[in-house]
Amino acid sequence: MIKRVAILVLALLPVGANAQGGPPRGLPAAQGMPPSAAPSAGITVIGHGSVRVPVRIVTFAAMTRGNADEASVLAAMRAAGIVDPSMGPPGSMISANQATMLRGTIPGATEAKLDQVGSAAAAYVRQHPGLTIENISVAPRLDDCGTPEQTARTAAFADARRKGEAIAALAGLSIDGVESVNESGGCLAPDLPQFGPANGFDLGTLTTSVSVNEVVTFIVSPAPSGARRRTL
Repeated sequence: MIKRVAILVLALLPVGANAQGGPPRGLPAAQGMPPSAAPSAGITVIGHGSVRVPVRIVTFAAMTRGNADEASVLAAMRAAGIVDPSMGPPGSMISANQATMLRGTIPGATEAKLDQVGSAAAAYVRQHPGLTIENISVAPRLDDCGTPEQTARTAAFADARRKGEAIAALAGLSIDGVESVNESGGCLAPDLPQFGPANGFDLGTLTTSVSVNEVVTFIVSPAPSGARRRTL
């Protein structure tokens, strides 16, 4: 009986020693997992870049209520310098007493042309009692946005790199490369104009902004003692 107990204890000793002595030999002691499965360490920053762009084409939209003859409305819009005018419901549903949306494009936009559109809208309302215009909005349309977008992207990445290097210097680290990049912002599709204050359209200068954000995670390592810090 004693012999059988001794054999059992000897058989269990390696398991107990291994369980209390740390991870299996050859695996990282901190994680107990293969190096490829260990989470990577890095510095994550957000870089921002923006560029102002002259606006040559402006989209026009006006919300109206009341009875108006479609032919006369479209004729007035064309006379005011609006091309491809259209008139219809503001959305995909039609209901009683629904507002009407006027849409069109103003090419070669200038301050004088925009003033002309506003004056024409006011004159048409005066000539047609019962017709009201609830709001008029203009928005930039950039058919060729690739160049300013790339300029903003370059500025955003440079901003992220500057922040990453500054943080690494404070932490005594060296930047060895880029682990990941996540971008937001940039150009909208030409057929999807952006309305509202967020589009960055300045009526005073007839310019708009193209902005890009880059979330960059940099790979880092301890900086060598006495050596110059490595950068990208």
